[in-house]
Amino acid sequence: MTFYTDGSCLQNGKANAKGGYGIVGVDDNGSVQFVRAKRSDNTTNNREELKAILYVMLTAGVHTGGDWVQPPIVYSDSAYCVNTFNDWMFRWAANNWIKSDGKTPENLDLIQAYFDHYMNGYRIDLRKVKGHAGEEWNELADMLATGKISP
Repeated sequence: MTFYTDGSCLQNGKANAKGGYGIVGVDDNGSVQFVRAKRSDNTTNNREELKAILYVMLTAGVHTGGDWVQPPIVYSDSAYCVNTFNDWMFRWAANNWIKSDGKTPENLDLIQAYFDHYMNGYRIDLRKVKGHAGEEWNELADMLATGKISP
């Protein structure tokens, strides 16, 4: 199964911003097998992007448990999320959750939740996809995230 995730937020960075995330799961034959959308108040686009990826990790991530198992491929158009979960979080954790600029990472609750699951052996294969470039399933995840369509 391959997943496409996206997050969105209207009035991003302002009080009472409303947003959401969308997830599309596609099987090896290219058929949609899973669709999810969730709306949130008082959020940001980055939080929604992270939530979508975390949801897939928690529900479809595989536990390696000593045996190698192919984790699901998860595509995100957020470089922030892909870099955070594939690279930065490990350095931040080793530095007591402090970034190189001396600040605490934003969205630390979501990042630590993902990190804890990762450290317990759960895996996804998180990859970057170019957003708004006509990739069918990424576009569908975007429409779910923005509320343009419902599951």
